[in-house]
Amino acid sequence: MLSSNGIKIRKATKNDLSAIITIEDTSFDWFERFPESLFLYYIRKLKDGFFVVLEPSGAIVGYAILVDVKNYSYIFSIAILPKKRNKGYAELLLKFLTTRCTQKHIPKIRLDVRIDNNAAVKLYKKLGYTEVNKKKDYYGDGLDALMMEKMI
Repeated sequence: MLSSNGIKIRKATKNDLSAIITIEDTSFDWFERFPESLFLYYIRKLKDGFFVVLEPSGAIVGYAILVDVKNYSYIFSIAILPKKRNKGYAELLLKFLTTRCTQKHIPKIRLDVRIDNNAAVKLYKKLGYTEVNKKKDYYGDGLDALMMEKMI
């Protein structure tokens, strides 16, 4: 667990599912949302890859799912409640994931992001991610995704 200025990051549990679904439903269009069963699967399966970020009051304001692949980790999903964005939660969560990968000797992190999600792309670039590929028609509405990567 990480704690910084009252903000905490910890492993997700089954008890967090309702808050995670609220974040999912308010962050993504219907065709991009993951079902509750998928979140439950990852909570059970990932012993060190599903995290929630809590504001100082203890309320869950975001989550990230990080899956370790052969020679990199993949950010399967990351989201912050819309009303809590631009307050540093995503940046802290991404730095936490980088530290986790460093500790596990994983050399890089990858993620996919909507090509029109300018705020996210800007944050990823600020944190050292670079564009490595474009995935055509990746999202349900036909929009492309940028594959981004950070070497650790």
